[in-house]
Amino acid sequence: MSKLFSLHNKEYIIQQGFFYSLLFVAISIFSPKIIVFNIATIALFIFWVLDGKFKLKTKRILNDPVAILFILLFIVYVIGFFYTENTEEGFKSIETKAPLLLFPIVIGSYNLNKDYIYKVLLYFAIACTLFSAIALLYQINVVREKQDFNYFFNDGLVAIMDKKAVYYAIYVSFSILIFLNLILYKFSSISRISKILSIIAVVFLLLILFLLAARTSQVVLLSILVTTLVGLGVKSGKIIHAAVLITTLVGFIVVLSVLFPQTISRFKNLRNLSYDFSNKEDIYHFSGADNDAQWNGINLRLAKWVCAVDVIRENPVRGVGSGDVKDAMVASYKKRGFLYAAENKFDPHNQFLDTTVGVGLIGLIILLLCYFVPLLLAIKWRSWLLTTFLLLIIFSSFTESILSRAQGITFYCFFIFLLLQYSLPGKYPKRITN
Repeated sequence: MSKLFSLHNKEYIIQQGFFYSLLFVAISIFSPKIIVFNIATIALFIFWVLDGKFKLKTKRILNDPVAILFILLFIVYVIGFFYTENTEEGFKSIETKAPLLLFPIVIGSYNLNKDYIYKVLLYFAIACTLFSAIALLYQINVVREKQDFNYFFNDGLVAIMDKKAVYYAIYVSFSILIFLNLILYKFSSISRISKILSIIAVVFLLLILFLLAARTSQVVLLSILVTTLVGLGVKSGKIIHAAVLITTLVGFIVVLSVLFPQTISRFKNLRNLSYDFSNKEDIYHFSGADNDAQWNGINLRLAKWVCAVDVIRENPVRGVGSGDVKDAMVASYKKRGFLYAAENKFDPHNQFLDTTVGVGLIGLIILLLCYFVPLLLAIKWRSWLLTTFLLLIIFSSFTESILSRAQGITFYCFFIFLLLQYSLPGKYPKRITN
């Protein structure tokens, strides 16, 4: 009897340790120091090892098509290392891609309690709200010292966390989706104070998203919100209620546009789609003067995408290698006389092109499966949160190489496997228990 109690107590301690390690990983995503995330990940791995049951976990991974796809993508990048010329960058690339292997194994094979997953998601959203408030307060002092209001925007807003605005905007958008999932689909089961605080958090995070001035995340989230409200209005027969909420949302954005025209200026500048590779002007920034001679967010990407396609045509099947993406892009820029891009060593700013340049069409096919197999499952399971999360990631991948930076790939790989388990009635995949 004492042995049985001891065994039960050990399993409980390990489960709790795994859960708190998940929380640690989720919150460490906001840390300016990668070492904090690494420590959290190591803690998670240790509790996974202590849990044992490796034969059972292996069966779960083999039964999980999404986990297999992620592991295959990692293997493709490892193979790409062996024919890369820049081995130093190759090592860095493999290190960055490690979450493709780690999280499918550690999270994908662990039989997680849905309540634990829900808490991890909720605490991530709460942490995002708190860290955003801290960043905003910190920037108030910076603006006072610098006497420059533009420090409230874009990368400046999250400088204290050493994050790029485009990635932090994805975190903020996902946090908004988590709170909305709570409000829209768990409204009757949460307390009044939770409802009020969730609504306040959504409004505040919408302000933060507007100040970040990350166009893709803003457009995708707004489209999701409007589509969701229309769908719920039609389904429930409350079209007028939905129209009022949409009008309120649009009104809020209009007010923010009047108060903070800097963000709107980033959209206005996109009117010029033409480009000249020989143009040496700097890219437009909302704090500077607006003129068509400068590069903007669209025409600069269009020019880089053309150069990326040039590289792919020369190495269509296997790519240039895991560590040679930037070198190959720079060479392509120089061939086109695109000296501005060559000097800045830009990546393709598109995950689909980035993967194809590095590891070829085989890598691209696996990447597409890593995106669209979970999306099809999300639609099949009618999981609003998983579906919107994937739409956010997929559309962001058109304008950013989000899996080529730690800020993007760790976020996606960590949360996709949590959401997969959370979304299916029961467990995902059908949990093997013996």
